Amino acid sequence: MARQNPWLRRGPVAAAALIAVGWLGALGLVCASDGVTGSPVAFQRSQATVTIDGNLPVLPRAPLSEVFRAPVAVRGGYPMSLSANVGGRQVKASWAYVDGMPGLNAYLDSWLLGILDTTAAPGGGRYRPAMALNTSPPRVPALTVSAEPVLTAGTVVVLREETTDTGSDGTRSGSSATIYADTVSGEVHRGAELLRPEALDGIRARVTGVPAGIAVPSSQALALNDVVLDASGDLHISTEHPAGSGQARQTRTIGARDADAMLSEVGRKVLGGLRAAPVSPPAVPPAQRHVNCDLVPCAALSYDDGPDARTTPQLLAILKEKNVQATFFMTGSNATANPAIARQVADAGHSIGNHTFSHPYLTKLSPAAVRSEIDRTDTALRAATGSVPALMRPPYGAADAAVQMAVGKPLILWAVDSLDWQSKNPGVFVPKILKEITPGAVVLMHDVDPTTIAGQQDLITTLQTQGYHLVTVPQMFEGTPLTPGHVYRSRPERK
Repeated sequence: MARQNPWLRRGPVAAAALIAVGWLGALGLVCASDGVTGSPVAFQRSQATVTIDGNLPVLPRAPLSEVFRAPVAVRGGYPMSLSANVGGRQVKASWAYVDGMPGLNAYLDSWLLGILDTTAAPGGGRYRPAMALNTSPPRVPALTVSAEPVLTAGTVVVLREETTDTGSDGTRSGSSATIYADTVSGEVHRGAELLRPEALDGIRARVTGVPAGIAVPSSQALALNDVVLDASGDLHISTEHPAGSGQARQTRTIGARDADAMLSEVGRKVLGGLRAAPVSPPAVPPAQRHVNCDLVPCAALSYDDGPDARTTPQLLAILKEKNVQATFFMTGSNATANPAIARQVADAGHSIGNHTFSHPYLTKLSPAAVRSEIDRTDTALRAATGSVPALMRPPYGAADAAVQMAVGKPLILWAVDSLDWQSKNPGVFVPKILKEITPGAVVLMHDVDPTTIAGQQDLITTLQTQGYHLVTVPQMFEGTPLTPGHVYRSRPERK
């Protein structure tokens, strides 16, 4: 028969005192860090444990907040960041996408856009990428948001979401949660789903020191969202508690023997994935790497008329140095003359489009002649790069209904015409682009003009400083179906 705790026989006053003692014990375990910083490091599991004295859990004296706090490297993972002025508030966000895991990436997009839309709502609107342009990072951002990988094992990647809200008086509040993504099934689950609902009261009792039989107001019930299950079966549960001018995080480790009975079917499935043989997600070409241009301000730099044996390699070197992906609309004649250069563009991870074979006015040709221009160029580009382009750009932007029907591909025009071929002066066309560009714009330039190449360092540096992510046309329009025969100039605004 279970021994009754003597405190419970002393009446409601003693019980209330017990609750206070439990909360005071919890408040003494202050988190040593409010965010995820530093380089990926190896995991170290805390050696502290929870022991039991009769019916009352005895909380360990040392804080366990460093358990799974540091970000880890994930194969195919890449960092993203955002600094924006949203609804009159400064927001700083950092997160990581993973190549080949569209479900995880879409989840992160939805989570971040939800936070940004909520922040923008008091101002009467929705979040727009333009809010992240030309922002000066504040000393203390009003809202800090992050989602970083903290564990990878078997087929599972675990990320921790964290938000910290800093008031005008310096007070801070925050929350954290974990999400689990499987590299094989693509399934995504929140950490709370790993726990059986009927086990939650017992888990809260372990965290707070308040026995499960004592009622706690629902407003004070701890949210159990930050749950890290490791391959050994141990559960690491982090919670936030009010602590003076901010909130303190504490983490409790529940050993595998006790944790086993707390796992839901989802939790057991995740544990199986953690213990499985590692499987990396599929590789993704750089030109198709996920970037959500509803979330970050994007622009697509595009270059026509190459490849050129002299100027195109110079441009490729600049793009590599600046870590930029671009789109090259090539003519079949130049691809035939310079197949090795075309291959260099493809091997560098840039996107390639069809710009006809001989650069004619397509509106002056018969449908059969238009089709011939497209087909000959596809053949030349396949021979040079191994792939047939999915997109095309009509020379001079000349396309009527007959041309649109004949080309058989989406037509990518432009929102910003640099007129670089006309001025042949970076001092003229670079300021023109910077004046006209907006998030979602496709920019037209030409990689066959030496003066165009001369202006790229200045142009790219300025755009990146302003906050633009420079992407390929396929990246820009991800999530927006591109229909053959239709004309596109910029990414449509999110509704």
